[in-house]
Amino acid sequence: MNFLLRLGLACLCVAAPAVVAAPIPVEVRESAPGRFELWREGAPYYVRGAGGSHRLDRLAAAGGNSVRTWGAEEAEKILDEAQRLGLTVCAGLWIEHENQGFNYNDDAAVQAQIERHCRAVDRLKDHPALLVWGVGNEAEMGASNPRLWEVIEAVAAYIQRVDPHHPVMTVTAGVPPWAIRELMQRCPSVDLLGVNSYGPLTRVADDVRAVGWRGAYLVTEWGPDGTWEVEKTPWGAEIEATSTATAVQRAYRYAAILGDRDRCVGSYAFLWGQKQEGTPTWFGLFTEAGGETESVEMLAALWSRRDPSGLTPRIGSLRLNGAAALPGVRVASGARAAATCPIIRGEQLRVTWELLRERMRKSEGGAFEPRPPTLPVRRARESLEAGAARLEFNAPSEPGAYRLFIYVQAPGGQVATANIPFRVE
Repeated sequence: MNFLLRLGLACLCVAAPAVVAAPIPVEVRESAPGRFELWREGAPYYVRGAGGSHRLDRLAAAGGNSVRTWGAEEAEKILDEAQRLGLTVCAGLWIEHENQGFNYNDDAAVQAQIERHCRAVDRLKDHPALLVWGVGNEAEMGASNPRLWEVIEAVAAYIQRVDPHHPVMTVTAGVPPWAIRELMQRCPSVDLLGVNSYGPLTRVADDVRAVGWRGAYLVTEWGPDGTWEVEKTPWGAEIEATSTATAVQRAYRYAAILGDRDRCVGSYAFLWGQKQEGTPTWFGLFTEAGGETESVEMLAALWSRRDPSGLTPRIGSLRLNGAAALPGVRVASGARAAATCPIIRGEQLRVTWELLRERMRKSEGGAFEPRPPTLPVRRARESLEAGAARLEFNAPSEPGAYRLFIYVQAPGGQVATANIPFRVE
C-alpha cells in the first residue's frame, strides 16, 4: 500500500466522531446495460442544479433541485439551508492545485490536506441534504506529479469506507484523455466523473465515450463561452456576449445535456451568483446588485418545462461610435464618444452605464481575480428612446484599455447586460 493511501487510512484514527443524523441513501445505478441513473431515497434523481451558495431560495423557486460547492467552508450552513428548501448539495472537497503552488512532494502538507478532508467527511456525511461528494475541481490542470491522483484516491477511499450512502466524484476541465486515463487507473474509489465544459459542451457525450469512461457523469459547470474560447481585440480584450445572447447559448447547450440520458445524470449551471472572472458579468447568472439575468428566466423555464416569463429585458450588441467590438474600437484621449445599445424587449426600464479599466490580472481555473475599479463616466448626453439606449461621454484622458458596460433593468429587478472593450490612444 502506498504512502498516501496509508495516510488516508490513518484518518480513521484522527477524525472526530460524526454527529448522529439521518442520511438519505444515494447511489449510481446501471438500470440497463450502458444506461446509468442517480437514485436518491429509492427513486431516480436527475440533477437540475447550479454552482454557488447564494440565493438558494430563488434556485428552488426556479425549479432547480441541487447546488454545487467547491470547498467545505460554511458547508453545514449551506447543507442546512438546502435541506430547508428541499435542495440537495454536491459537497466539494478542494484538492490543492500544483500549478497554484502546492507541492505534492511535501509529505507533511499532503498529510494535512488528506486529514482535513477526512474531518470534513466525518462532519458532513450524515446530513440528509448531501447528494454526492466532489473530490477536487480541475486539479489536473498544470499537474505533473502523479501523487495528485493518489491524494484523490486516498480521500475517495476514505469516503467509501465511512460513508456508504453517497457516491464520490472528481471533476476535470473538459474531458482530457490523459487525465481520464490516470483517473481510471489510479482512482478505483471514484464512482462518478464530473466534467466542466463551456464551448465544447455539445461534444462531451462523445468525448466521454471516446476516452473510455464507462460509467455515469455529471456536467458540473456549464454556461456561455469561456474567456479562453472567444475572439479578442488586437490588444487582447475578450469579447463578451450580451446577457440576451448568453441565455440563448445556455438553452442550446442544455439541450445537449438532456440529449445524453444514458450516461449524463444531470448538471450544474455556472454560476448561481456573481464573480469577477474576465468581467463582473461574464459567468454570473446575477449581477453584483442582485439583478437576475435572462439566463435565470431561461433555466427556470427549462427546469420547470414551462414557457419563459418574458419579464427580463432583451438587448442587442453595444456599439461605440457606430462600431462593434471587432476588429477593435479606438478613441482619442478625452474625445467625445457615442454608445448605442438596441432595446429588443422591455418596458419602464432603467439604464445604468459603468466604465472600467480592462482587467490587469487574468486568473486561471477560476482563481481569485481582482475586480477593476469603477471609473467616473463623464456624461455629455444620455437617452432611452426609439428602441435604443444612448450615451455620449468623454473618453478617459489616460491612454489604455477600458470597457463600457450597460445595465438595463426592469421594474421587477430583472437585468440585461452588455459591454464593449475599447482603447484610448
